[in-house]
Amino acid sequence: QGMPGPPDLEPSVARKRLLQQHAALRERMRAACEVADATRAGRASPGELAGAVRALKAAFVEHNRLEETWLAPLLRATDSYGEVRIARMLGEHAEEHQAFVGFLDHAIDVLITGLADFAEEIEAHMDAEERTFLHPHVLRDDLVVADTTGG
Repeated sequence: QGMPGPPDLEPSVARKRLLQQHAALRERMRAACEVADATRAGRASPGELAGAVRALKAAFVEHNRLEETWLAPLLRATDSYGEVRIARMLGEHAEEHQAFVGFLDHAIDVLITGLADFAEEIEAHMDAEERTFLHPHVLRDDLVVADTTGG
């Protein structure tokens, strides 16, 4: 299962696709939280919750892989802060994403009680990405590169 999109993807196109994935992840989280609530109330089975969490985890892992694959070269081309943004993104992904995926591997009883808080953390993480790496001023097609030659 390869990465969709060519490596020379326009920044605005990559941004749009990654934001679409964020929207899809938000929807999957909302759905999983609803199943967790229904499971707690006895209206859904633990198996249904496990299925919703598996789907959320798969979408989350795929999104992170895509984000890292696409964003590193795009951020490198943005401006003099590109390398700093890449280092920050990769550092956050390594720590936060490992913790997020680890949470999704918990037992059903932990998921039933903790999924709403987990979803809130993921939401905050995506909001932060949208304010930084995925901001339209960062990922734009009309990059103007400053002349740093001093002439």
